[in-house]
Amino acid sequence: MRQPTVYRRNDARCYLFDETHKGTEVNAKFLFNLAEQRNPRLWILTDACLTDERWNIQYYHWFIVLAASPTKMQESWQWEKDRKAGVHYMTNWRWNEIYSAFWYWFFSDSGSHIF
Repeated sequence: MRQPTVYRRNDARCYLFDETHKGTEVNAKFLFNLAEQRNPRLWILTDACLTDERWNIQYYHWFIVLAASPTKMQESWQWEKDRKAGVHYMTNWRWNEIYSAFWYWFFSDSGSHIF
């Protein structure tokens, strides 16, 4: 079984991927209710600020990845503090890294290529 995952654009537009939901659009309220009912271990991927205080509740067994600029991270400071989130910063990839990664992927044995 694969790990249930949510892609979150914002609290109004989240996309749930699990055994019964194949990219179904839901909202944060649905996820909070789902957590109350069965407390799934969700992976939540987002680049939007987490300002709703319900995101701070440690009862939820969620692994949240917030990939965002330092500005957005500052807006999510309460979530970071309450959840004791690890924060890591990385620089943007340079063009030569993107180019090298593309060709590495293209010639790898990973199987399906777009071209």
